[in-house]
Amino acid sequence: MDVIVTAKNCDPSDRLKDQARDQVRHAARIFDRLLGVEVEFSEEGNARIPDPARVAVTARTKGHHIRAEGSAPDHREAIDVAIGRFERQLRRYKSRQVDRSKKGSRPQPSPEIAGRLAPTERTDGDGELVGVGQGPPDPGPAIVRRKAFPMKAMQPEEAAWQLELLGHDFYLFVNEGSGQCAVIYRRRDGQLGLIEGLESDPDAQEGHAADALATTPER
Repeated sequence: MDVIVTAKNCDPSDRLKDQARDQVRHAARIFDRLLGVEVEFSEEGNARIPDPARVAVTARTKGHHIRAEGSAPDHREAIDVAIGRFERQLRRYKSRQVDRSKKGSRPQPSPEIAGRLAPTERTDGDGELVGVGQGPPDPGPAIVRRKAFPMKAMQPEEAAWQLELLGHDFYLFVNEGSGQCAVIYRRRDGQLGLIEGLESDPDAQEGHAADALATTPER
């Protein structure tokens, strides 16, 4: 199994990199079907942050990604924190895979996740254009990063599970039932929301986008 180590805003020693590789390989024994793992060292530049050293571990499996992060005063401790969380994620993922094979069906969300999965919320949206023909348009914020990845067709419940594995605030996927792109996201109240693409109703899509902006935690 390949373990790729990268660094951002820091220069970890070879000894630290080897430590990270060894601990990742040891943790990978929990689930031996990982396709590859990336470990990223980074460091916050703000001296007032108590735990500036960060380590992120991202593993690829067939159709899923598993991610865990750790922060500490130094990278040695951050590795231990990240690996501890990574091991817990692997155990959860392995348990889910075992349950799935026993049931012979698609994975269902845990009661905790299912309780947070809110039904799709619909709003009309105004759809009103403002400032047309009144001087040069405001360019708005610039796109500073682009990322492309293959999207797997899945049920919303499986997307909710993938969201939990990654620890992200949102997850983009193709809804297996409709064939349309959809986004599952974490609301400010801790529940999950689902945005589905509806080509025949653009006003509803605008309403969903506004709802996501209103409920996604501020960065």
